[in-house]
Amino acid sequence: MAKRLLAILLTIVLLLSIQNCGYACDEGQSNTYVTQIIFGDGASSRESDPKVKMLLYALYLCCEQSDGRGQDKLTYLKGQRVTGVPTLSKIDIKGENLLECSHNTWEYEYVADKKVQNNRRKILQNTVNKVFDFGLFNNLFGSGSGKCNSFAAMLYYSHILCDYLADDPSETGVTLKGREVAPYSGARYITLNGGIPGFSAAQKKTTESCIYPGDLDVYGRCGVVYAVIGRDSMEFVGPRPNLPNPTGWKQNQYTDIVNGNDLYNRCHLIGRQFCGVDNLHNLITGTRYLNDTMGLFEDEVAEYIKRTENHVLYRVTPVYKGDNKLASGVQMEGYSVEDSGKGICFNVYCYNVQPGVNLNYANGDNSLADTITGANETIPFAMNNAGDSNPDLIFEMNKHLEVLFADEKKSSTYISMMNEIKTIASEARAVGNRGENYAQCYVAMKEYEYKYFEILKSYVPLLLEKESFFTSAFK
Repeated sequence: MAKRLLAILLTIVLLLSIQNCGYACDEGQSNTYVTQIIFGDGASSRESDPKVKMLLYALYLCCEQSDGRGQDKLTYLKGQRVTGVPTLSKIDIKGENLLECSHNTWEYEYVADKKVQNNRRKILQNTVNKVFDFGLFNNLFGSGSGKCNSFAAMLYYSHILCDYLADDPSETGVTLKGREVAPYSGARYITLNGGIPGFSAAQKKTTESCIYPGDLDVYGRCGVVYAVIGRDSMEFVGPRPNLPNPTGWKQNQYTDIVNGNDLYNRCHLIGRQFCGVDNLHNLITGTRYLNDTMGLFEDEVAEYIKRTENHVLYRVTPVYKGDNKLASGVQMEGYSVEDSGKGICFNVYCYNVQPGVNLNYANGDNSLADTITGANETIPFAMNNAGDSNPDLIFEMNKHLEVLFADEKKSSTYISMMNEIKTIASEARAVGNRGENYAQCYVAMKEYEYKYFEILKSYVPLLLEKESFFTSAFK
């Protein structure tokens, strides 16, 4: 019941927020995600491959084309001698009809125009057959069955998954003290240096509470803030004043997608409960998602100090790219002094993202990224009791993975992939059954969508490398 209400409410929200928008993920981001599912970490080296270009153009024409766009891609496929490439008029639909036509199950019939939908699907099937040459039968009678059809369906569902992922997380990948930090991929934070913070030996002997805010830089941005937190510093926290706006502050509301609706919080680097420093030397513009993530560590430290009355070294470093006004994320370090880190010891990087929302890190601008969650016309990512009569994306994708990798079903790679997918599916389908509010359900589902994407990106390329049709095309 909770999940049905969530879907209805999100549908209303999105319909009010979106006008003339057919899909969530732009073409470039879709291409990035899809090629990663096919080639894994080697995707970037395939960008200029004409066969990859053919597949991506065909996927666009099947899943994204609307409102007269795409003639250049049809012309390219004709030039590559893909069979049965139709004229643009025979596949063109209005953007408002795109989701129902091309974001449902692969077998779904778009009753408003079955011929157009069938022509779009054939472009993808025939292009897959041209790239991989599945043989005489497919060449003569079409590509509507077997591995050819299932590879096309895998691409189709991969694109829908890309639309669910929606936003581009590339700005959250940073270099921190000479080490590369991977972009956001569904985890709120990642552990750095095995969780060991970088405090000096002298700092680890400090038991006098203090706070050292950093200077603002030339762009007015908050810098590194270091503190020694004790019970005494926590007792001097006064009433909360009106807070100033940090750099990148362009507040917006995303009803029921963001917990509490407001996208941005004035995030205290050293948590307010520890010191009560409320000026720009201790504030950054952070998403609600980031603020909630930082709160996980702040609450752990606060509980520890109250319980032991020990001191904790605490340092938070906002990480910016270039002259961006919005931090890509923050590094948080904590270390309990009196027990030499036995009680508190962490070193993490927390991502300044908001699932479902596009952030412009240069200036703080933001916009809705996810335009398909909750839409009645689309196949849901995960649902309770998924099956033939009640399909979700994971269920449908599994059917085609089984056909595509029929020869490898007993391999450890395939078994591991399906076991991990089963776990993700079980957990994702249970979202909404634990009393979560709508925004909590939304964020949780986004995190599972990323986890599912990571599973596909890890295993599908390994399995494709065992398929002769694939290796003959991509040697």
